Amino acid sequence: MAGLAVAFGATSYVGGNYYLENQARALSDARINELETNRPVVQEVELAKVVVASTELQFGQVIDESMLKVVDWPQDAFPEGAFTATSEVISDGNRRVLTPIFPGEPIITAKLTGENGRAGLSGIITEGMRAVTVPVDMVNGVAGFIQPGDRVDILITKNSQENNETSSEILMEYVKILSVDQNAGARNQTAQLANSVTIETDAKGAQKVAWGLNVGTLSLTLRGAGDSAAIKKDDNSLLSFESSAPKRTSVRVVAGEKIQEFDVVVEE
Repeated sequence: MAGLAVAFGATSYVGGNYYLENQARALSDARINELETNRPVVQEVELAKVVVASTELQFGQVIDESMLKVVDWPQDAFPEGAFTATSEVISDGNRRVLTPIFPGEPIITAKLTGENGRAGLSGIITEGMRAVTVPVDMVNGVAGFIQPGDRVDILITKNSQENNETSSEILMEYVKILSVDQNAGARNQTAQLANSVTIETDAKGAQKVAWGLNVGTLSLTLRGAGDSAAIKKDDNSLLSFESSAPKRTSVRVVAGEKIQEFDVVVEE
């Protein structure tokens, strides 16, 4: 009886293990087949070589090969105007940086001057536009918070000699700031009190600025980032403010051969 018990026990043990192994193998094969069926198709991405900055490049810097490196870049997202070799960047002589470039950012022709170019305002003015300088101070320069690249509206305030009134209206809208004083490079982290700002405008806008500087005082109003909405006509209507000073006029008195002129107050 003991021998039979041992024999039956061994047979049951071997048979049970065999059954469990077969079940586990079947479940594993089914799971593998399921994963193979649902596995996403991986598309191969074609890569190209692109020249990027290896260090931060500031406005006006002369490009040196040590500042550049070549990395792999998706061919479908190849930046327009980019270079594929560092020799292409420096082959045309001394190129200077027109816009700050950060490490890892692709080098493109739009951010560099041409052959032996000088990184001045002429290199960053949009084709067909003009650069015009407007004098500012603490008040009409928005307390120094205007930075290169910001957008502003320009107001003109003028005095009328005929009726002794002061009027104000918007002269130009959504004007781009090219430089603050002589700084056309990176934006400052703090306010910068300036004596002048240089704006980008067309030829007609340049005429408006020249006219405004001669007939009144120009002030700048800073726009919020992304605010490009045109000003409604009602908001741009002429605002007049009567001066509190009394109106005066000149009176000429003729007595025989004696002629005198007097400056007198005009009564209501």
